[in-house]
Amino acid sequence: LPGQLEREARRQQLSRMLAEIETRMEEENARPQKRFISPATQEAVYALYYDKLRRTIETRGTLNFPQAGGKKLYGELTMVITVDSRGRLLQTEVVRASGLSLLDQRAVAIVRSAAPFDAFSANMRRQADQIVVVTRFLFSKEGTLETRMLAAEPKRP
Repeated sequence: LPGQLEREARRQQLSRMLAEIETRMEEENARPQKRFISPATQEAVYALYYDKLRRTIETRGTLNFPQAGGKKLYGELTMVITVDSRGRLLQTEVVRASGLSLLDQRAVAIVRSAAPFDAFSANMRRQADQIVVVTRFLFSKEGTLETRMLAAEPKRP
């Protein structure tokens, strides 16, 4: 069952990568100015903010679907996106490439073109100067961009 073994190896690799990201996020969380948003984030204000940011990026990516030589580029990548309290995009970092450098570059360009995002609410500003989200980008054969927030699997003893 080579396909099953390959999927399991990929799952383990992704789990390791996300665990490394989570470790970095925990270290960064020690600094009060940044807030890391994950699916486990309980505060509705952050979930609503992320949902709007996600929809804005997806709409931009679907309207400006990556192409090269008149052919659509398909694939999946993972990016860390940092936004400040005024909604300005501070950083995009591809932490798991798609294997197509042009697609990765186009994904970064889509996020940059979707910015600026909304300014933080007063409640959000009291807690953070910046938010950071780890997001999976999937450029599908249907010609749409789907994004999903990621979090590392729980650490096992």
